[in-house]
Amino acid sequence: MRFPRFFLLIAILLTAISGPARAFDHPQTYLSPQMLPPQLLPPPPREGGKNWRAQEDAVIKAQRDISQADIAAMRNEQNLRLDLLTAEIGPAFTRDRLPKTFALLDRVWADAGQVVEADKQFWHTKRPYLTDKHVKLYVDPIDSSPAYPSGHTAESRVMAEVLGMLVPQKLAALRVRAETIAQHRVGAGVHYPVDLEGGRYLAGIIVGALLANDDFCDDLAAARKELAAVR
Repeated sequence: MRFPRFFLLIAILLTAISGPARAFDHPQTYLSPQMLPPQLLPPPPREGGKNWRAQEDAVIKAQRDISQADIAAMRNEQNLRLDLLTAEIGPAFTRDRLPKTFALLDRVWADAGQVVEADKQFWHTKRPYLTDKHVKLYVDPIDSSPAYPSGHTAESRVMAEVLGMLVPQKLAALRVRAETIAQHRVGAGVHYPVDLEGGRYLAGIIVGALLANDDFCDDLAAARKELAAVR
């Protein structure tokens, strides 16, 4: 399948800098936060500044038309899970039937989470419901976790792209699902739109880095063979 140009540019850049990447510092790791420093992301608006206030207004606007169904979805998604995305592929896409495939997905999931957490701690911005009393909170409080970039956005998009590499005909639906999860985080009062932008940007960086990683590419090929064998 063809990969979006942004992902390939990141892969080419990483390969040019360091050569083809293998597992960074652990046999079960494709990437490490040290490989992808937080400064690769555009900085978020300064808290209290004009652009920041515009972000707060955007959250309040997004919350005006929230339905009970939206709130139920937000609560279901507040703990991000792989099955929120694999459900788009179908009931036969299971861990029991596809052990190599899910080993790949678990490894990507863990790596993406570590990169996201490092970036959050670096930028250390506050959640909307903590900075504006007009913002409602529709999920459990997460006071100690910084907002930028959005982990739900970055991780769900990374998984959508990797799943799309395995099942290309589902890529469009997977991207829609990932974006829905992301938008729900604004409605829930825990992210600004700029957090989502940073999450999408970071997802592109992570996917590009994965494509530059020999171990990932080997495991992706093995997962494709496994999928082909069970169809």
